[in-house]
Amino acid sequence: MKKIVSKISCLIAIVVMAASCDTFLDEDPKTFLTPDSYFQSEEQIVAAVNGLYTYLDDIFNGDVEVGSQTFLFIEYLSGYGERPRGAGTQDLAQATNLNVAENNGYVEKLWETAYKAIENCNSVIAGIESVGEGIISEDRKNELLGEACFLRAYNYFNLVRLYGPVPLKIISTSDLSSVAIELASEEDVYTQIDLDLTKAGELMANSAWTSSGGRVSKGAVKSLLAKVYLTMAGYPLQKGTAYYQKAYETAKEVYKSDAFRLFNTYAELRTNENTGEHIWAIQREADNAGSPVHNDMLPYPEPAKAISANSAYGGGLAPTQAFYSSYPTGDGRRTEKAFYYTEHDALDGSGIISLGKPYLYKFWDSNAASSGKSGANYTLLRYADVLLMMAEAKAQADGGTTSDADAVDAYFKVRNRALPSESKPASITVNDVLKERFWEICFEGQTWYDMLRTRKVFNPTTSLIVDMIGYQLPGHGSAFDTADLLLPYPIREQRLNPNLKRD
Repeated sequence: MKKIVSKISCLIAIVVMAASCDTFLDEDPKTFLTPDSYFQSEEQIVAAVNGLYTYLDDIFNGDVEVGSQTFLFIEYLSGYGERPRGAGTQDLAQATNLNVAENNGYVEKLWETAYKAIENCNSVIAGIESVGEGIISEDRKNELLGEACFLRAYNYFNLVRLYGPVPLKIISTSDLSSVAIELASEEDVYTQIDLDLTKAGELMANSAWTSSGGRVSKGAVKSLLAKVYLTMAGYPLQKGTAYYQKAYETAKEVYKSDAFRLFNTYAELRTNENTGEHIWAIQREADNAGSPVHNDMLPYPEPAKAISANSAYGGGLAPTQAFYSSYPTGDGRRTEKAFYYTEHDALDGSGIISLGKPYLYKFWDSNAASSGKSGANYTLLRYADVLLMMAEAKAQADGGTTSDADAVDAYFKVRNRALPSESKPASITVNDVLKERFWEICFEGQTWYDMLRTRKVFNPTTSLIVDMIGYQLPGHGSAFDTADLLLPYPIREQRLNPNLKRD
């Protein structure tokens, strides 16, 4: 399923558009999607769930400026990459300078996308739960309901990590009587996320661990639940050992399923989709639903000779020199054209072009390089991530160091691919795993969230894990302060809902 197409995504979005209006609308709306007006056939139910997937690729939306997509904003917050093209807009510069304001356009985009998705999830969940007998088989109904529950949890997980306390709404809007919803505590939001993912896992108990079509699978549900437990164990809830153990046991279910595997080479991360190491990804298709990621990562300024068909559109993100140089000697991830590259064949075949500095090769799309159009998927959950979550969770649960055979093996699978000459260790520490996460999962939209839940960062100069607050990363203009841990509530939403205030 290179692109999940919704036949009703525009229809079900009407409720969200209406909900954002002021309360001067007195008459009852006539366009709300209800079980009585939809969900009357399996085709309609499938189309409704398909529509929920369309919000995932909103992270590819941006401004007119080249390389201004929302997913890049998140990467700038983490501080291990830089923007070769320059700040571009004030909103992007705020991320690199750690002074994000409430009127920042990306703060609004991230909020709006998540709540549009959540409102539609609420409608679809209610619709599927009300379906009568004989319309759809129980297994198929459960599978689709599980996908909807997962997607609601996924969007709330992003919201609560980025903003902290947020309005918690799990019932579809039926009228416009109030837009002023109280803030829910982070604990309450995480409780609902846990409930949704646990329910999704139960509903999808008979489903496959994988999905070759890119849908939410049992493997995706378990992987995200492990990440949720790992986050709940750390900041801000600090639930500690019990939740680290839950994260370990949940990630171990994925590990023991034998449904996923690490690729033998890093090149396979770019040439395989929806299989092997890829657990769940945003689906792309070159002609009708392209991806901007290949173009964003191209060198800037443009090389003397083009290396890709759209070479003038690069400069969105590159590793800082300090981070690129931090990998251990002989690490395969730093091998040319593994995760990074410093030279490339000219597009016209005239020779090798030196780029002058390292750029990201993780997202290189050979088809886009020749055609100018990229249809490469963008991975949201990867097996290497799950293995490292499993290793970290057990080390945390065991007090900072573990010799648990499965945890050590999970860590070593990732480490051994990068450094095959190293021997398997007898034990591993939390910091061992955290460093491996920084090196392995870098620039995949995960690092900022790891930093928030651990309050730790990787010092690329000393190769030590250090406290986040007070430390300045190479991609930032200042050191971290506690005020940088959460995005401000969007100014537009504050005007609509006076409850959006920090304590």
